[in-house]
Amino acid sequence: MLNFLRTRQWVMARRIILIGIILFLAYRTYGDGLLSLFVRPSAKRDIVITKTEFRADITERPVWIIGFRNSSRRYAYDQIQLEANYFDKDGSLLQKDKLVVYQRLDPLQEKTIASADFKPRGAATNGSLAVLDAQRVR
Repeated sequence: MLNFLRTRQWVMARRIILIGIILFLAYRTYGDGLLSLFVRPSAKRDIVITKTEFRADITERPVWIIGFRNSSRRYAYDQIQLEANYFDKDGSLLQKDKLVVYQRLDPLQEKTIASADFKPRGAATNGSLAVLDAQRVR
């Protein structure tokens, strides 16, 4: 039985297993960094809205409190374009609009900002946001 451990096949099998373990650990540790070299910038994928709060009760123009996170390791973004949906107290859609937030997001940065809406929204009491696009900072 112990003579099998000295055979050429066992030595090759051990080497292949060790190389497999090393490749697995290297991919687990450095895989995201290596794959990000081949990924193109995409604002919809990279910018995540972490918090949205629509406050229509503060002033005559409503205020958005928005939390952003840039999950990209390489790209910074500016001029974030958002699609805003405004709902009444019953939950029915009143308006759809496009907002542009002039805020720079560096790689792996999180920011919370307050942004006043540019026009009154009438009976809107709730809202939702979605990222449409953003300008990549060079």
